[in-house]
Amino acid sequence: MAAAAVYTNSVSAGGYAHAHGYGYMPLTPIASSPTLVEPPPPYTERPSIKLNISDAGPSIINAVVTDTAGRPLYTTSSNSKRTTLISSGSNTGVATVEWDRSSPRMVFRGRKMKCKEWLPLAGPETQSRLLTHGDARFTWTKRSTTGYLIPADRPGLAVARWRIKRTDELRLEIFQEALVVPGFLEAIVLSVVLLRSGRPLGDVPEGLSLGAPRFFALADVAANIR
Repeated sequence: MAAAAVYTNSVSAGGYAHAHGYGYMPLTPIASSPTLVEPPPPYTERPSIKLNISDAGPSIINAVVTDTAGRPLYTTSSNSKRTTLISSGSNTGVATVEWDRSSPRMVFRGRKMKCKEWLPLAGPETQSRLLTHGDARFTWTKRSTTGYLIPADRPGLAVARWRIKRTDELRLEIFQEALVVPGFLEAIVLSVVLLRSGRPLGDVPEGLSLGAPRFFALADVAANIR
């Protein structure tokens, strides 16, 4: 009986199998391994504008709101009875807040209302506040040392945020989603002025507003207890 032929395979540098032995074996390409993990998409920074509010240490009283180039956009002027927000470009009043009563009043866009109605508490056991603009509702809430304005009725990213810098300036960042909505920029600036005024809006004791350092301390204690 004739001996059976023995074949062995080896792989060349080009990735093709070659037969050794007696007879012919076709060349078969060896497929390369497919890529299993797609690279992550590149990070894209969200378009926004950054504003600085001067002299915003314990509270915003008499301050200037500027852009990153130092150009003034708004000013606030205050005394014991009243705070006025003025547009620097047109030198016209945007809003007036009257503090000389137990429930402060404000005039904004020709409407007179209570501050606690325009910027109400988000719930009975929170110091977060609701800001309604048109048909959309947002919540000013605080995490660590930063305030965030987030959608109230749906998941979503913050449309604005603020934090206090070491120089007692407040840095306010407003994202593109808010900038394209007519009138929303002024509403956000006014809401920050109220939150950082250091004065009660008529629905919580003085010193426990969202922007007050004392509130921050109490909120952190409550979070740790829970």
